[in-house]
Amino acid sequence: MNIRNSLILIISTILILSMINGSISTDPTCVGAPDGQVYLFSSWDFQGERYVYNISQGYLSLPNGFHDNVQSFISGADVCFVKWYPREQYQITSGQSHRNYAALTNFGQRMDAIIPGNCSNISC
Repeated sequence: MNIRNSLILIISTILILSMINGSISTDPTCVGAPDGQVYLFSSWDFQGERYVYNISQGYLSLPNGFHDNVQSFISGADVCFVKWYPREQYQITSGQSHRNYAALTNFGQRMDAIIPGNCSNISC
C-alpha cells in the first residue's frame, strides 16, 4: 500500500469514528434509570439538580429542592407520584419519562411525595 492510500484509509477511519461517536447521545432517556430507581430533576429537559429515588426507600416526602418542583423525570420503577392536599396521584411506570413534567399537567409543581408500587396500594 502506498502512502496516499494509507492516508485516505486513516482519514476515512477517523471520519467514520467521529460520526459514530457524535451519534451517541448523552441524553439520560437514552440510557434510562436503573431498575428500581427514579431520577427527578429540578429543571426541565433533565437538567438542574438531580435526586435519585430508590424504591427501597419506601415512602418518600420529597426533599426541599424537589417539593413542588419536579420539572422532569426518568423512571426505572413503578411508582406513584402523590400530592396530599387536595389529594392527587399519578401512576408512573418503569421506562416512563417526561422532559417537561411541570408543564404537562402542572403536577410537577404540586408534587409532595413518591410511593413505590401502584397508586391503588395507598391507604389513608
